[in-house]
Amino acid sequence: MSSHVDSPLPVRELPGEAVPYYLADGDGRSHLLLGQVGRALAGTEETAGAMSVMTALGPAGRPIPMHRHEHEHDYFFCVRGQIQVWADGESRVLYPGDVASVPAGVLHAYQFHSHYSQFMGPIAPAGWDRFFDLTGTQYAGPAYPQVDDSPPPFAKFGAAEAKFAMKYFPEEPYTEVTTGPDDSLPGTASAYFLRAGEGPRHTLFGQVAYQLMTGAESGGQLGMCATEGPRGPAIPTHVHQSTYEAIYCLEGRLRVTVDGDEHLLTRGDFVSIPAGAEHTYAMEAHLTRFAGMYGPAGMERFHEVAGQVAEHRIFPELADPADPDRLAAAAAELDITFVG
Repeated sequence: MSSHVDSPLPVRELPGEAVPYYLADGDGRSHLLLGQVGRALAGTEETAGAMSVMTALGPAGRPIPMHRHEHEHDYFFCVRGQIQVWADGESRVLYPGDVASVPAGVLHAYQFHSHYSQFMGPIAPAGWDRFFDLTGTQYAGPAYPQVDDSPPPFAKFGAAEAKFAMKYFPEEPYTEVTTGPDDSLPGTASAYFLRAGEGPRHTLFGQVAYQLMTGAESGGQLGMCATEGPRGPAIPTHVHQSTYEAIYCLEGRLRVTVDGDEHLLTRGDFVSIPAGAEHTYAMEAHLTRFAGMYGPAGMERFHEVAGQVAEHRIFPELADPADPDRLAAAAAELDITFVG
């Protein structure tokens, strides 16, 4: 059975094992670092090594130093505010729904520009969430503190470089904002930016799913899509035998059932679904949007394989019935088994 966490304060510890669980907005293993709060929603233990899932939030401030990871693919999905991201010589200011994808080895940094900014995303391989455990201090507040007078933990940053196979480049300049179409996936494991509402999109069950990252962009490690739809549409109960799935609610109300336990998600809520767990979802608002993250990649293509290309950027007024042959094709090609 899955866990439902009810706490007046954010939860300090995650389950520590690959079981289904639910976190309300503000829950998670939280640490304060340079005025920002990093929250681990899932780590190595919860995802069986598939990924870490993090959020970071804070006020407008200075950029973090340029750095690169030897192993991790980093991902920025802007949830709130304005976030400038530098990656591989390019720079964009992200607004809600915009994304930046940064493969291992790519020099990058970010900066919060608005009074309350937040990004969310998966990181693979798993384990990077522990960076905040090492360099930050435990934080029990619901957002971020009004004032953070703590000095930069330079000694801890040095230790983190060795422990997490990363390297800072404080002498590297921050370039001015650059421009680009940002309307398609590159199809290769290279850094890219994607504006909200862009990218491949497909319809199924009256919903529209936008592919934000596929195995082609992540070396097969990660898949991610944003799905939106009206009240009512649901996906049949199903199981992923070898794929971990995480769901983060962006807007509206999403009822997720995992191994028989129901959780009603609103903005910022999170559900962790390990491989082998039976699950389904239904939308319960006039507009519901959520981000789905998968490790390894593959299931982000479900609407593509089982549905059809979406001509428009909004879900249809009336949902067409799912094609049984295309659902069967998805079950044959992807890691999905329908139950019942």
